[in-house]
Amino acid sequence: MLKVTAAIIQEKGKILICQRGIGGNCAFLWEFPGGKLEPGESKEECLIRECEEELGIRITVGSVFAETTYQYPDRKIAFTFFNAQIVVGEIVPKVHYQVRWVTLAELPKYNFCPADVEIIEMLNRKGES
Repeated sequence: MLKVTAAIIQEKGKILICQRGIGGNCAFLWEFPGGKLEPGESKEECLIRECEEELGIRITVGSVFAETTYQYPDRKIAFTFFNAQIVVGEIVPKVHYQVRWVTLAELPKYNFCPADVEIIEMLNRKGES
């Protein structure tokens, strides 16, 4: 099973989302920033590394927002979504096609990777309470 971490980064009432580029099952779909764990790496270390490599930002990793598992046709992935904050850097998409800051209400308007849909529903439920 593949292990992936992702960041729920919120600033000024908006959440950072990234649009994947060409290739793979989720080409041009939206997702939360993050990526695959490397051998010997903690989930938090992975998330910090991925945000630096893919977006040019340094983050602090907070509490776990949610843990989910998703079965794609060709692989099963265990996801850990963390609350996170940007501490240094300006966002420069290095891997993603584009990035956006969106409100909770805007999230459903974007076509997300299937594994992220449950997280959007959880964010909306949390925002309603």
